[in-house]
Amino acid sequence: MKTLLTSLAVVLAFGSVSEAGLKSCLKPEQNNCSPCKTTRWYKAKDGTYREMMPYKDALSRAEDADDMEPVLKQAQADLVAANAAIEAAKAEIEAVKAEAANVKAAMEAQVAELNKQLEGEKKTVATEKARAEKAEAAHKMCIEEVAQLRDAGKKQDEALASTKGELKTTTEERDALKTAKTDLEKQVTDLTAAKNAAEEALKAAQAEMEKMKQEAAESKKAAVEGEPAKEGEDPNAGGEKPPEAGTEPAPATEPTPEPGK
Repeated sequence: MKTLLTSLAVVLAFGSVSEAGLKSCLKPEQNNCSPCKTTRWYKAKDGTYREMMPYKDALSRAEDADDMEPVLKQAQADLVAANAAIEAAKAEIEAVKAEAANVKAAMEAQVAELNKQLEGEKKTVATEKARAEKAEAAHKMCIEEVAQLRDAGKKQDEALASTKGELKTTTEERDALKTAKTDLEKQVTDLTAAKNAAEEALKAAQAEMEKMKQEAAESKKAAVEGEPAKEGEDPNAGGEKPPEAGTEPAPATEPTPEPGK
């Protein structure tokens, strides 16, 4: 359509120039048909001056004009349709512009929201990074502590092995002491039994000695009573003095048992 309008403007411009050049060669009283030199001109309905052509050429052009009339109508119809399409396109462009403005506003709001989310994500990432660094530091500390605990465990194992050795030695010494104690207890038991037996034998010997002393005293007394006593002689001379009443004989010395018997 723009090309068609441009063509019409060019034709009108050329027509105005031709009219201005031809006015000096034409006379009004000749009804625009007077020749100028060898060329004849006429004024068309649109007000432009055109060159008058021969009849044959004019007839041919008339036929061409008749043939071109449907084409012109179709062109006019196409022009109207094109104008309608242009108006529709303009309306559509306006709608698209409005929609684009709405989309732009929505996109700007979405971009602002995304920027806000991005800032939040950045803060979250920074926080997570700090936590990760703290966790990594704690992990390193844990590794060092585990290494220290392993060293301490090794030292404890060594100390435990040493303690087990000492415990084994102590156990052996305890068992040896138990054995020695058992032997000593057996020896004490044996010595106690021997002592008891010696005490019983001593008591039996003392009783026998007392009995023998009593018998000897009685026999001596009887012999003394049977013989007349000599003058000036002690009836107890040459013999043992009988024990006084209430006097106990001296106990015999108890033999000391030898160890191990």
